[in-house]
Amino acid sequence: MAIDQRAYWVWLQHALQAGSSKTRHILESFENLEAFHRAGLREWSLMGIFTQRELAALRTYTLQDALAQIDLCQKLGQHILTPEDRDYPFLLRQIHNPPAVLYVQGRLPDFLEFPSVSIVGTRKATLVGKRVAHSLGYGLAKGGAIVVSGGALGIDTAAHKGALLAGGKTVCVLGCGISHPYLLANADLRDSIAQNGALLSEYPPHTPALRNHFPVRNRLISGLTLGTVVVEATEKSGSLITANEAIHQNRDVFAVPGLVGSRASQGPNNLLREGMRAVSCANDILQEYLFRFPGKIHLEESTESVMLIETAQKEQKTVQGNTKDREEPAGLSPYAAALFRVLTCEPRPFLELCQEADIPTVCALPAVTELELAGIIQGYSGRRYSLKES
Repeated sequence: MAIDQRAYWVWLQHALQAGSSKTRHILESFENLEAFHRAGLREWSLMGIFTQRELAALRTYTLQDALAQIDLCQKLGQHILTPEDRDYPFLLRQIHNPPAVLYVQGRLPDFLEFPSVSIVGTRKATLVGKRVAHSLGYGLAKGGAIVVSGGALGIDTAAHKGALLAGGKTVCVLGCGISHPYLLANADLRDSIAQNGALLSEYPPHTPALRNHFPVRNRLISGLTLGTVVVEATEKSGSLITANEAIHQNRDVFAVPGLVGSRASQGPNNLLREGMRAVSCANDILQEYLFRFPGKIHLEESTESVMLIETAQKEQKTVQGNTKDREEPAGLSPYAAALFRVLTCEPRPFLELCQEADIPTVCALPAVTELELAGIIQGYSGRRYSLKES
């Protein structure tokens, strides 16, 4: 009985791991993966491209193991795509290291029929950044584009929610297995995405979310799309890895200009200095693809997105003005000083202040106590704080 051809791809992916570019070398040397599998250890070694770990995995992981993996996916309501499948995204075929296997829950949209744009940014997004990402996700989806992001907190979450609110298609690319309980706070969001688009991963269903998975995952976020827009990112943000991947993949890169001096704006502002395109609304991005997708793109008639971003930026300037007008008290600890710089006269949630100040909550708690004892801040219900009026 003929074996399910997907098993050869699952077998290969298990051995080479996510992100490998060696599949191309294999297919240049063998007619197909079945022929490569039959070749055996001696011929694999003679190719001179595999590590000892990879050779061991090729030898010990069996096709029966791979078939069991396929069966597990079916039971979990997920399906497997390989480069031999018609539904495998065409844009991913074009990157240097396309995945041998994609695990999918939901239904991938047609990336050839509609324009696709990824929205990325920091997990520690400001309120302004979240509003902008939500507006862009909404406007792009409403205009006919597929919105892709990574399902993380902050910018990713806002972008996905915006696309869903618009009734559009959105794809979440995970750095773990689809069935792994990653970020339980977003479990309902992932369910909605699976119903209105797809969850996608290069990792088997129960693979944990390891730190080194996410840079590898980022090439898929950019590779699935024609363009990537960075909303907020610090200088060392993983979002800039996605932007750099997009550049290497010969895709478009956009950036939302941010306030000078804001850590969250360092990434996009640096991209703009390097010649990337500035955007302030979804129309700025959609217009780039208007003639490539005739009849598929609908530009917004209103300026709601522009107004939202401009209003948010004005609010941020007001917030910054509230703190800059106040002289920082002498003698504060570094963490208390960092909190003081992001506090305003309006009460703000504790976790939001920690994110904007970029300090761990365990360090922020004694800093809050220090500021309260000094009579600098005022506490409110719901763990909210503001500067105390002088």
